Amino acid sequence: MDFITKKINVSKAVVALLLISIVIIGYVLYLNSKKEGTHSGVIKENTINLSDEGFYPQELTVSKGTTVTFTNTRDHYFWPASNLHPTHGIYSEFDPKKPISPTNSWSFTFMNVGEWEFHDHLAPYFTGIITVVDGEETLAQDRCKDNRGSTECWQKPLLKALEEDGLEASLDLLKELYSDEPDFDDNCHSVTHNIGIAAYKNFLKDKDSILTPKAAYCASGFYHGFMEAFLSVTRDVEAAREFCLYVEEKLSDKSPDAGFQCFHGIGHGLMDLAVFTSFADGVTKVDEHSLTKPALEMCEVASVREEELYRCTSAVFNSIANYYYENEYGLEADISDPLWLCREQPEKYKQSCYGNMNSTLSYVADRDFSRASSFVEKMEDTQYAPETMRYLSLTVSLSVKNEDDARKVVSVCRGLRESLQEPCLSGIAHGFLEHGTPGLEYQDAIRFCSYPIFTDKESSICLTAALSNLSVWYGEDKVNMICSNIEERYKKYCRYTYAN
Repeated sequence: MDFITKKINVSKAVVALLLISIVIIGYVLYLNSKKEGTHSGVIKENTINLSDEGFYPQELTVSKGTTVTFTNTRDHYFWPASNLHPTHGIYSEFDPKKPISPTNSWSFTFMNVGEWEFHDHLAPYFTGIITVVDGEETLAQDRCKDNRGSTECWQKPLLKALEEDGLEASLDLLKELYSDEPDFDDNCHSVTHNIGIAAYKNFLKDKDSILTPKAAYCASGFYHGFMEAFLSVTRDVEAAREFCLYVEEKLSDKSPDAGFQCFHGIGHGLMDLAVFTSFADGVTKVDEHSLTKPALEMCEVASVREEELYRCTSAVFNSIANYYYENEYGLEADISDPLWLCREQPEKYKQSCYGNMNSTLSYVADRDFSRASSFVEKMEDTQYAPETMRYLSLTVSLSVKNEDDARKVVSVCRGLRESLQEPCLSGIAHGFLEHGTPGLEYQDAIRFCSYPIFTDKESSICLTAALSNLSVWYGEDKVNMICSNIEERYKKYCRYTYAN
């Protein structure tokens, strides 16, 4: 082989190697782009972008005094803010206080050292962490070291258990916290709500991984949060309905109300969609009607059975009550007429509205049960007053820790006009079934009804509410176990259950 031939062959080999290198490099870059999702373009330093796959980077470490800019390529409004959802109270300044349009960005200068978890308030399934350090300090402050009794500190191990060991493990730990931490019960519903949001990741891997009767703990907050995440991502009402029917099919034998609680979650998700749509249409200020009208219309689409519609619409009004409490979207409760919105509803929505504004009545009355009850006594739509009273009474069960507490709330019931006294008492008993000790809710209800403060008539009303409809809360085997093992004097109140 002559010199020229050798040189040509070497040149060909070099070119081949270059081509192979280019292909390999291109493939590696392609894999990286897939790994990073749809985060196209160059992400500037100290900038966090939200795409349809979440925040990127999801974790960022910066020095104290650094300004971080949040951008968005989802074509939807977004609202990056500090945990916890929905109050943003852990780092309250880390909150734009309003939705940000997809064409705009929002910047915040971090002056507090620590590990700050955040989320998109309009799609809380999307989360991230910003760690702020000061000089040589590299570890975030452990806010839970000396302050374990806070929602943030309770929620962290629960979400860790969810991620590492699954939903059952998380809810088992929640049951322990309920028993061990004196103030946890008052926050349990909101915590399970946030577990539901976080569990959407588990659902994407295995939809059956979130099917457990334990999801009914603490007034089924899990389903409410999960469906909020489901709809914030999919925006598919029909898919949401199909999933709730699947929940009912799989869990009805052990958790009879699970499917309907899921429909209540749809209502929460539809209110989020109503907010998205309003701001996407260029609306700068929303009101109660502009949010509830489209959500109620979509509840009609999502529902076939009457109970499905009731549960969905009840969450619509429950969301308004939450907005009042959290001062979201500029909405404020009318302290002199907190039920005005319900009077303006069509008849078919009035009951779900009046009942689910119970937290608003408690809020404007500064949690004074007597003052809150006075709004019910003054209702113009008197036909809805008894059920409204029952729903209001649900909210006070968490404040009853002993016999003295029970005596105070029962005295309020006795002071009401006669038509409201029975729903007042039965509502409190019902409240224990919703918010009581996970798995043992019925025991809390019986304990309350057994206090010696009751007359025979009042005790009968209370125990009937506590035991006559256990089949709404528990499966057949558990109802039969409860009704077989309770004291003989209580067994007659189980007559309408599976034990009949």
